[in-house]
Amino acid sequence: MDWEIAANIAEVITSISLVVAIVQLIREKGNENTSAFFYLHQYLSQEQFSIARKKVRTELFKKDYAEWTDEDREQANRVCASYDQAGILISGKVINPKTARGFLNSSWGISIIDQYECLENFLNDYQTPTQTGKEFFHHFTWLYEQTKKIQGKD
Repeated sequence: MDWEIAANIAEVITSISLVVAIVQLIREKGNENTSAFFYLHQYLSQEQFSIARKKVRTELFKKDYAEWTDEDREQANRVCASYDQAGILISGKVINPKTARGFLNSSWGISIIDQYECLENFLNDYQTPTQTGKEFFHHFTWLYEQTKKIQGKD
């Protein structure tokens, strides 16, 4: 009898420990997602990227692509590289799908669409000896396509 009671007590303790471990795991996963989202937001908010996005939306979209300077191309490259990084994090599910959907449905999503469409000539041009911008920044292209679906602009 004593062994049976001890076994039951051990079983209850094991069950409680398992529940506590699951709760801790869920909390840690939530904290990882929050950290990843915070990182993405901070990364995209860096001054160099903010300046580059502003230049694209206020100047470059009006300017004939053949007239772009090296500085214009550098700013376009910054925008593409920053959103390519965001695409890597989201497509790799470093940020959970629900949070990613909220991100893409926000003003960031509007910016992704606007920037991509303003930069289409840059993205269609060769950015390496063998790849166009759409190929080289393929996570940005993926991000743009996903954002359009989420925002119903397909």
